[in-house]
Amino acid sequence: MCIYDACCTRNNYGFCCDIDQDAADELARLPGVLSVRPDLDLGSVQKDYGLSDCGVELNPPSSLYSRSPLLFTPGASKRWIVRVEKPLGVLITKKQVVDYYVRVLTKVMGNENDAQMCIYHVSLQSNYGFCCELDDACAQELAGVPSVLSVRLDENFESNDKDYGGEKLENSGPQDSSSPSQVTNIKTKKLFVTGLSFYTSEKTLRAAFEGFGELVEVKIIMDKISKRSKGYAFIEYTTEEAAATALEEMNGKIINGWMITVDVAKKNPPKYSRGRPRPAT
Repeated sequence: MCIYDACCTRNNYGFCCDIDQDAADELARLPGVLSVRPDLDLGSVQKDYGLSDCGVELNPPSSLYSRSPLLFTPGASKRWIVRVEKPLGVLITKKQVVDYYVRVLTKVMGNENDAQMCIYHVSLQSNYGFCCELDDACAQELAGVPSVLSVRLDENFESNDKDYGGEKLENSGPQDSSSPSQVTNIKTKKLFVTGLSFYTSEKTLRAAFEGFGELVEVKIIMDKISKRSKGYAFIEYTTEEAAATALEEMNGKIINGWMITVDVAKKNPPKYSRGRPRPAT
């Protein structure tokens, strides 16, 4: 919950987090940490992860750590593109599709939390699949899982335009009108966005969505007591066409290091919270 931005380019690995000075000092002493310095431009989406004199610089590690250092030996993991069969039944929302991918990967990883940590990109198109970080042994095991069509190296990791390849997995007949590729046929101007970083501002959210059409309102829901974002927001456009395009394009995108979910706003949306359930009273 402390991390609000992450960088995994070939030149710079790092993240931004909200911690106190004592924790920052302790973090700076950890193996693999090159520097820890204040984020002087919190509102900016573009973060400078380069080494700076104002940071606490340590000796560089002998090798880069993997994206999930607790799951694999440092340097042993690789990034893979995984194609899977079209799931049975009807998947309407992005969350249902992602849950399906997580269940597939859980058969190798053993639990859902580890599977979620490994996935860094998903496909919501006719070619179903996801990208994940695994070592060779896990990748080989994943290739033998029923419903997995292929596992190959992600040769273009830094690009968000992934080639999940092959022919379309569905039959050549008419598509189900409620499949993920058809969810944009909506009759509403208002969207419901979940999975937001607690540090995402309305200004940042507006900048991410305003390219699809004229906006009426961008409203992040705040906790009345803590005055902190609850992690979800409502976005309203002037036209249904703009809302439909934003729904299709922004589902699964990364904002401030968090993968968001975009859905049609309902009149009485369900309560949403990223935190753990409160104990019963």
